[in-house]
Amino acid sequence: MLRVVVVDDERLARQRLKASLAKIDDVKLVAEASSGVEALEAIEKFDPAVVLLDIEMPEGDGFEVVTRVLQQSNLPEIIFITAFNSYAVKAYEHGASDYLLKPFTEARLRDALSRVGERIRLRTVDERVVRLQQTLRHLQSNNSGFNSNQDIWFRRGAEEVRVFRNEIQHVSADRDYVEVTTTEKVLHLRLTVTAIERKLGKEDFIRIHRSHIVRKAAIRALRRKRQSKAEVELVDGKTLPVGASYLDDVSSFIADRQIHH
Repeated sequence: MLRVVVVDDERLARQRLKASLAKIDDVKLVAEASSGVEALEAIEKFDPAVVLLDIEMPEGDGFEVVTRVLQQSNLPEIIFITAFNSYAVKAYEHGASDYLLKPFTEARLRDALSRVGERIRLRTVDERVVRLQQTLRHLQSNNSGFNSNQDIWFRRGAEEVRVFRNEIQHVSADRDYVEVTTTEKVLHLRLTVTAIERKLGKEDFIRIHRSHIVRKAAIRALRRKRQSKAEVELVDGKTLPVGASYLDDVSSFIADRQIHH
C-alpha cells in the first residue's frame, strides 16, 4: 500500500487528485497540504512513501520542499506536478522522480504511481537521494532560465500552445478554465489564474481581482465607484472590475506614474 501526500495550493486541483487516487488500488491518501510549510509538516508527521508535489506554491515552493526533504532520514519518492511544460521536466520523464503535467489523465497518474512503486521496491535510499538531488538541480536551473524567456508554453488538450508574454493583454477566470486574451487570439485553458500569475510575474502584469490579471500597459483608465468599488478600462475597450483587496495596489501603480501639477 503506497501512502501518499498531496501538495497543491489550488483546492480544486487537490480535490481532483483525491478523486483520482480513490480509484487506484493499493494507494492510500494520508494527508494533503496547500503550501510548502504544510507539506513539510505532513511529510514529517505521516511518513509517506510518495509525495505528489506542485512545483510552485506560496510559503515555500516545491524546490524548497525537496531541499528540506533531502535532509530527512525517511526519504519519500517525489512526483512533481506542474501546469507549465518545460524541457527540464520532459528530460526526467524516465528519471527517478516522475512528473505530472496539468491537466493529466487518471491513466497518467496511475502509471506514475506504478513506476514509483516499482522504484521503491528496487532502489536503495542512497540511490534515491542521489537521483532526487540531480532532479532538483536540473529543475531549478531550468526554472530560473525559463522565467527570463519571453514565451510560455501551455497545454491545450492534446497540443502544446506557445504564447509570447508581450502579446498577453489580460487573463480572466472562466469557471474551471481561464481565458487568456492576447493581441491575436483568445485561449481557454484548464488552469488557474494564480498558476498563470506566477509565470507572468509582477513586472509587466498586475492582479486587479481574484479572477483577473491585466498587463499594466493595457490599462487605459481607472474608474472609482461608490463603496470602494472600481473598474479598469483596457486599451481594447474592455472593462474589468477591481477587487476591493486589490484596489490599493492598482491605485499605487497609477499614482507612481501620475503627473502632478
